[in-house]
Formats: sequence, structure tokens, C-alpha cells
Amino acid sequence: MEHKITIISGRDVRIVSGKEDATLLETIRGCGAHIDAPCGGNGTCRRCKIIVSGSCCDISGNTRLYKNEEALSCCLYPRSELTVTTESVSGSKVLTDEADIAPGGEGLGLAVDIGTTTVAAYIYDLATGKCLAKKGEMNRQRAYGSDVISRIRHASTPEGLQELCSLIRRQLSEMADAMCPDTSKITYVSIAANTVMQHLFAGLSPESIGVAPFTPLSLFGEEKRACDYLPGFNEDTKLYLCPAVAGYVGGDITAGLMSTGIYESDKSVLFIDIGTNGELALGSRDGFLCCATAAGPAFEGAETECGSPAKDGAIDTVNSDLSYHVLGECEAESICGSGIIDAVAALLCNEIVDETGRIEDGENYHFNEKVYISGQDIRKIQLAKAALRAGMETLMTRSGKSYKDIDSVLIAGGFGAYMKIKSACAIGLLPPALMDKTRHVGNSAGKGAAMALTAEGRALLSTIAEKCSYEELSSSPLFNDKYIEAMMFEEWEEVL
Repeated sequence: MEHKITIISGRDVRIVSGKEDATLLETIRGCGAHIDAPCGGNGTCRRCKIIVSGSCCDISGNTRLYKNEEALSCCLYPRSELTVTTESVSGSKVLTDEADIAPGGEGLGLAVDIGTTTVAAYIYDLATGKCLAKKGEMNRQRAYGSDVISRIRHASTPEGLQELCSLIRRQLSEMADAMCPDTSKITYVSIAANTVMQHLFAGLSPESIGVAPFTPLSLFGEEKRACDYLPGFNEDTKLYLCPAVAGYVGGDITAGLMSTGIYESDKSVLFIDIGTNGELALGSRDGFLCCATAAGPAFEGAETECGSPAKDGAIDTVNSDLSYHVLGECEAESICGSGIIDAVAALLCNEIVDETGRIEDGENYHFNEKVYISGQDIRKIQLAKAALRAGMETLMTRSGKSYKDIDSVLIAGGFGAYMKIKSACAIGLLPPALMDKTRHVGNSAGKGAAMALTAEGRALLSTIAEKCSYEELSSSPLFNDKYIEAMMFEEWEEVL
């Protein structure tokens, strides 16, 4: 039996039919409405909260009438006509900085950076090389889990793969329509993304990336017909997915190496893209050694008790005296990734958290009645920072480099752009010895995707990918040793 369900998300109102054997979460994400579910609907993250009115059955089999009440959408099944209100994504901060590209083409170009958490899209005038429009949104696949492992798991069936593939293709088409009402003028599309996201967009199963030896079905780097992926585009419009290096080092990294120009450097540069997966590359014009670490979603505000994306109401900055700033200049309702890193650094510096990660005077540190950092949150940050730091130290050891050999450290990605370098060094995510050599480079993947709209950019990307080698960390004793060494919070006094 099906019931009429009215789904309200900000100004977006959708009326759909919901089956009695499908959870409200499944119905909401099935129609493409926004909902956050970092755990993928397992009932553990408690982030898929909705306001519901109508009769529902819970997972225990109990049916009752909800009257404009808060509940978890993954735990309810419809039993009558319902009205459901999800959290609005208005005010979410998505990094969409752009760069000019080489002029001389014809028509318009669509460049896209598909991140696990966010999607940034750009329209370029190929004749002038200028960006005409840009748009950023949360990746709608977040309703199926906040990290690539959750997405791989969901895509393990043909039906699940089709769901995720259709969702991201529809999102890109709608973003393109919003920026360029006449998509017939788009003559080229280029996409940079991690290898799993590229598989999901291309309709390829990422299952083999989820198990050893983590082999992708494709490393991409070839032109396709855009209309085969994005309905409504011209038959002669080409689509290009930036070349990947390995299962967990994707086209977003090769695009970043190109857009930052470090492929030309005669000195050693460390490139780090910090997100749900920490991807690293160390090298110079002679080539790069790359690796990836499973940092998890904690850096981006997911799966922490009061965490959220960077949006209005989120604490984004915490000062050394534990005062804080809230996005949107309103009451704090959550804390985003940059705020969490700052908070842990400040708690260490005020000796509220010790070097083992234990909160001295209780289980939680409260900023106000709604927002706090828990001991479990600190543990997740501790595990994530240790994984990234261990990956960095492993690359340096394998390359025979010390800190003094590193000329610069480049931090890429949406989270990295807002992360305070001093805070990252205080918690040991980055070594304090490299603090003065570290700088932000913004959305390097988006800029690289834009450069790939040109033939010269695509040729250069191919050359860069060929010069990249990959270090698998999952079976590395060296990485395991470095990981254990990086677990403690021991370096904060060096950055005071």
C-alpha cells in the first residue's frame, strides 16, 4: 500500500507516494529531496532527523500518530498521508573559487568537481577562457552515507548503483541548467573526482575498489559523448573524466597537481587533499609518489555528535581562549569540520584534553546548551589525524625525504581551505616543523577540471598521471608503525 507524502525542504516542496515497506529516509532520498544520513540509514548517526505529521510505524512495529514531531526518518514507515519537513541546506558553504583558462575554444564549457561531500560546477566561455557562472551544492549522494565506503556498499547491487548514478547525473544536469538555460551551447564537459565518484557517475561498479587489491574498473582519461551521461546535451558534445592514479587516488588529485603548477617544481612539494579520504602526493617535476588514507568523515563534520557541514548556525572557528564564531552570525546549533579542529587544539592548549585525548573533567565540553565536543568526537579526530599524518610520514620515508627537504605543503579541498594551519599543527595533523611552509590552494580539483576543458590541459593531465606512482598503505608495516606513533596529541606546545 502507498500513501501520499508531502516533503518540504526549505522552499522545495515535493509530493510523492511512499510505500509502507520503505522507510521515510528511502522515500525522501528516492525522490531526490535533500536529507543528511552520514551512516547511510543504519540508525547510528541520528542526522536524518525530520519533522513529521501523520501515522507511522517504527522499527519495533509500533504505530502511532505523530503531530509535528521530530523523529529519525530511517526508523519510520508511513501508515497514512504524511507531511515531512527535512533540514534546509540554505546557507551551506561550498568552495567554488575559480581560475581563468587558456582561451581559443568554441562555445561554452562545463567543468565539475564531484567531491564526496560537495559538488562545484562552473560554466566557461571557451573563446575567452573566463568563468561565466559557478554553483556549489552538497552532494545528494550523502543521503546514502558520508564516505566512499558507504557509497561502495550501496552500489554493490545493480539497483543501488543505478540509484547513485542517476542521482549524481541528475544533480549535474540541474546545476548546468541553473547556470546555463541553453545547454546546447555547451560543447565540452570535464569532470574531476575521486575514483569512486567517477565510477558512480560513469555507471561503473566500484565494488572492486572496496576490497583488496582495490583495483578500479577504469582509470578514465578518455573522451565520451556527453549525451550518454547527461540527457539533453548535444550529441557532438564531449565529456572527459580526469585520469586517476589508483582506486583511492583519483582525477581530483591529478587535476590538483596540474592547477597548482607543482608538476613543474624542481623542489619537493607535498600536496594534501583533506576530506573523508585523505589523498597525498609528494614529489616534483620528476614525478610523484601518492597514497590515500581512510581519514573518515569526522574532518567534514559528519559522524560527530554535534557536527554538520559548514552552514549557517555552525561554529566554524574556535579561538585559543575557547571563544568562537558562528556562521550566519546566529546562535550556535552545530560545529563544522574547521571548528572541530580548532576546538580540539584549544582544548589541548587549555589542558582540558590531555595528550591521550581524554577530557579531564567529564565526557563532554559544552560551548552552549546545544553544541558540545564529546570524548568520542575527540577519539574520531584522533584516529583521522593519525591516519593522515602516518600517510605523510610513510611517503616521506619511502621518498627518502626529511622535513627540511620539503619546499612547501599545499592544502587542497573545501575543508582544507577553512582549516587553520596552526590548529592542524597543534593536534598533530600536520607536523609543526612544516607550519611555515604550508598554504591553502582552494578548490584545486575544480580549477584543474576547468583547465581540462582545453586540449592542452588534457594532454598535460595525461603526462602528470603517467608520472604518478602509488603506495598502498593497507598492508604496509611502515604505515602501521607511523600510525601508532601519530596517535598521541604531543606537539601542541610547539605551536603556542
